Amino acid sequence: MRGMTLPQDLICRPYRQLARNARLANARLDRACMALSPGEWEAPRTSFFPSLKETMVHLLNADRYYIDTLRGERLGLPGSPGSRATAAEFAIERAEVDEWLLGFSESLTIEELARKISIPWPERTLSETVADTLLHVFLHGQHHRGQIHSMLSGTSVPPPQIDEFILADNGEARVEDLKALGWTEARLTR
Repeated sequence: MRGMTLPQDLICRPYRQLARNARLANARLDRACMALSPGEWEAPRTSFFPSLKETMVHLLNADRYYIDTLRGERLGLPGSPGSRATAAEFAIERAEVDEWLLGFSESLTIEELARKISIPWPERTLSETVADTLLHVFLHGQHHRGQIHSMLSGTSVPPPQIDEFILADNGEARVEDLKALGWTEARLTR
């Protein structure tokens, strides 16, 4: 394999799949949180961020922060953060952020993945590639979605399946999710 050039799609496709998986998992968690009894979303829980709401808002804020560094010459997210008073209001902004990351990931090229970006940090500025930054964004998101899933276990709503990756032979498990997102199986698996 030494000296072999990989096709662009083989290199860029995992980032598209990670973005699609994040969108699917976040949509499932948002629906679960919207079904909670009043007060459960904000109720104190055992986790690093002490409620479902605070954990979800942290994840959303982090995604917005990294989108600002990834943008380059592309348009960023619309306006400032939306209302986050309820899980339903939160879900609107979550969907906008996920759709931006998905669009960004679906248009990636090998050159774009190699592009260096500057990430302002409290005491210094980090210099990272788009590829490594996206991997961090997706892994950070999965970490916190796991916490959210765990916290949902102590509520009136059972936690949804979020660890199903996008395997071609598991389409029946996501029919309703794809319908809700307006996606097709072909779009999901390309």
